[in-house]
Amino acid sequence: MPKPLLFLDVDGVLNPVCPHPGAGFDVHTLLGYTVLLSARHGSWLRELAGTYELVWATTWGNAPTLHLVPDLRKRAEV
Repeated sequence: MPKPLLFLDVDGVLNPVCPHPGAGFDVHTLLGYTVLLSARHGSWLRELAGTYELVWATTWGNAPTLHLVPDLRKRAEV
């Protein structure tokens, strides 16, 4: 049986909208945009991927898979 789908957005979910998020977020430039990322999200995404088929529901297209996930994974392992 296939895994259930879990649709994820980037802005407001992984990249908080507020200008000064809580501790644990770092500022990055991605595709010409400033984004705030947390290494904790890499662990959460790996955990979710064990149960769900993750689908990006965002205007970012394939950018999260190509740019965000490898970065989050690398930073979560540090």
